[in-house]
Amino acid sequence: MQVETNTNALPTWASQQSGIENVQDRSQLMKDDFLKLLVTQLQYQDPLNPASNQEFAAQLAQFSSLEQLTQMNKSLESSLDSDAVLANTINNSLATGFLGKEVHALGDIVQLKQGESTTIRFSQTKASVDTLVNIYNTQGTLVRTLDLGPIQAGGFQTEWDGRDQDDTGLPSGNYSFEVQAYDPEGNGIDTATFMIGLVTGVRYLDNHATLLMGDREVPYENVIEIVDPQYGVE
Repeated sequence: MQVETNTNALPTWASQQSGIENVQDRSQLMKDDFLKLLVTQLQYQDPLNPASNQEFAAQLAQFSSLEQLTQMNKSLESSLDSDAVLANTINNSLATGFLGKEVHALGDIVQLKQGESTTIRFSQTKASVDTLVNIYNTQGTLVRTLDLGPIQAGGFQTEWDGRDQDDTGLPSGNYSFEVQAYDPEGNGIDTATFMIGLVTGVRYLDNHATLLMGDREVPYENVIEIVDPQYGVE
């Protein structure tokens, strides 16, 4: 037996004259709708059996409550927008105070000076039996893997001598890195990578501040710690 299918968006009982397509997306009555219903009710009420004063007063009270809630909602939305703009303005102003400070932030970029070593910092949530640090150049090519062996949970730092797998010195520039840590069962362990450097500038884009460490960019929200280089950290 052939079964006919209906591809119409509306059910068969909802004709184009029913007006259902005009109210499908309206989950609640608006205040104008409420007022129209109230006026229509007054127009068509039975003159021999009119609505009682209490019932009429209750409906007016509902309308008044609806109006007040609508105004409160508008005021709240306006207040939230104003607070967001104010907070963003304050953050942008405070960002300039980071200039010349050493910033510790979430990130996976390390800066290398040719002929020198650089420090790689990360943390892991559990102790590992094997931890690898993969280092990539700006083209995304793997240039070096550091096998750190077992590491305890918490923060950790290691030195990279700036050389590739063939023990050839690499040129100065920015390099990215990732950490792969494994437990005794071979399951991956969650890790977080960090970048440290002096803030040399602040860039504003779409009214949002981004800190600059040389040619490295650090989103404002990624900053974990700010240190005065004069004192450093213990």
